[in-house]
Amino acid sequence: MLKTFINSFVLFFITIDTIGNLPFFLSLTEDAKFKKRTQIAIKSTIIAFFILIAFAYIGRYLLEALGVTLDSLKIAGGIILMFIAIDILFEKRKIRREKKVEEALDEKSYDEIVVFPIAIPFIAGPATLATIILLVGNYANFPESHVVVIIALIAALIVSLILMIGGSYIVKFLPKQFLHTTARVMAFILAALATQFIIDGIKASFNI
Repeated sequence: MLKTFINSFVLFFITIDTIGNLPFFLSLTEDAKFKKRTQIAIKSTIIAFFILIAFAYIGRYLLEALGVTLDSLKIAGGIILMFIAIDILFEKRKIRREKKVEEALDEKSYDEIVVFPIAIPFIAGPATLATIILLVGNYANFPESHVVVIIALIAALIVSLILMIGGSYIVKFLPKQFLHTTARVMAFILAALATQFIIDGIKASFNI
């Protein structure tokens, strides 16, 4: 159970990528007071949590209805996570985020940015959605492990929330270059985990 929790937490923490999102969150909330910024972070995190849980089970049953096997899901999920890791490593994801921030700043309303772009896609982005479907599917025959996965998700979201709330203080002591470097290291770990998912899926599919 501990291994399941650690693996799930690491995957969620990396795919949520709060460290990479932090500069964009601060840009969107730069004129907000600390109390308002905290409210935005809490609301966005709660909304993202329910979106991820809903997507995990609805997405899983949809895939089952389409006849998609767990092994195929591992391979597909691994490939998606690999592309996202490459995006982070080469900062393509960063460019897309900057565009979203610019669009949000043009018509900035704190009530609007809670859902988009903070809850979606900064927290509950494609990588995190793919990860939770993959993990829930991976433990399809072990329902008790779903609880561990959800606890790991909550833990990762709490860490993300703490980073967002304390973001303005964190960036004073940590330069942006450090944040970008850390995000790239996380992306490298994500690429390794994605590779393992692909290998496991291929082995199971071909009985290797």
